[in-house]
Amino acid sequence: MGRDALRALDRLLGKDTHSEVFVLGDENTLRHCLPELLGRVPRLREAHTLSVPAGERSKDLAVCADIWNHLAGRAADRHALLVCLGGGVVSDLGGFVAGTYKRGIDCVHVPTSLLGMVDASIGSKTGVDLSGLKNMVGVFHDPLGVYIHIPFLKSLGKRELLNGLAEMIKHGLVWDAQHWEAISAATLHDLDALAPLVQRSAAIKAEVVKKDPREASLRKVLNFGHTIGHGIEAHSWESPQRMLLHGEAVAIGMICEAWLSWRMDLLDRESYDRIATQLMQLYKPYQFDSADGHRFVELMRNDKKNRGGQFRFTLLTAIGSAKVDVPVSAAQVQEALEHYRLLGRP
Repeated sequence: MGRDALRALDRLLGKDTHSEVFVLGDENTLRHCLPELLGRVPRLREAHTLSVPAGERSKDLAVCADIWNHLAGRAADRHALLVCLGGGVVSDLGGFVAGTYKRGIDCVHVPTSLLGMVDASIGSKTGVDLSGLKNMVGVFHDPLGVYIHIPFLKSLGKRELLNGLAEMIKHGLVWDAQHWEAISAATLHDLDALAPLVQRSAAIKAEVVKKDPREASLRKVLNFGHTIGHGIEAHSWESPQRMLLHGEAVAIGMICEAWLSWRMDLLDRESYDRIATQLMQLYKPYQFDSADGHRFVELMRNDKKNRGGQFRFTLLTAIGSAKVDVPVSAAQVQEALEHYRLLGRP
């Protein structure tokens, strides 16, 4: 990360150990970020470019099949390299394609969104959605490296920045209270001020992953906000009002799960109130009916963290620390959702 990040990528490509190089991006990243990437990484100018539509719907097995067929049509062998240029969707999709084509080819991530920089590109998790269920098919596939170029954030609007900020807030809540305080005081549109916070969030994610690369125990702290958040995100795909971005759904999940932390006597009320106030100020409320609670629970039944049909949550014990594998009932989930619903009423 930093001024030399893309220069380091060019040096990697200069080792000439790959038979062919492909750049995977979506229609937005190829338009807004590829020209700068090629300007700073001359060895990519001969790479073959692959494009997918922007958005979550590209995380689909049919899109994977198109890319696999394209690679096969180019006779790409096991020594090919896939450069994933994009946000969370491209990181998840590209990592999965690379991890499965010919049982695995090398990939590197060049994240272009805040979400990609602090979360999706770090940690080797890959995945695509299945029948409206989030990240149901995937593999762990370690990239050769992640190259973070902060100026790519200039191409993002406020909503996309907030999308990534949710994961940064989560890092502070589960791991580093000082980081959470710094984010609370940050000015989003000032990239110079944001850069050290991005670096700290990326470092937290890398630190946790290094200690538990395959999510046997400790890495589960990073699931805070995601158990309910993934259910809400999937529900929004079915809803006529608006499709939520991942970070927006996780923000709602964090409010619900922080409330559960308080209700289960793990977190003090003042800390919960501070968390809820911050998130409600940053993220527009998501409206749903009380009866939708049953659908949320149904969507959560396929969450990968469940065990024996029982929900397992990561909950907060304080701002800056968390407890993993806490059993939570469907009734408690519905109570938390109802609390959020009333909190967000106009």
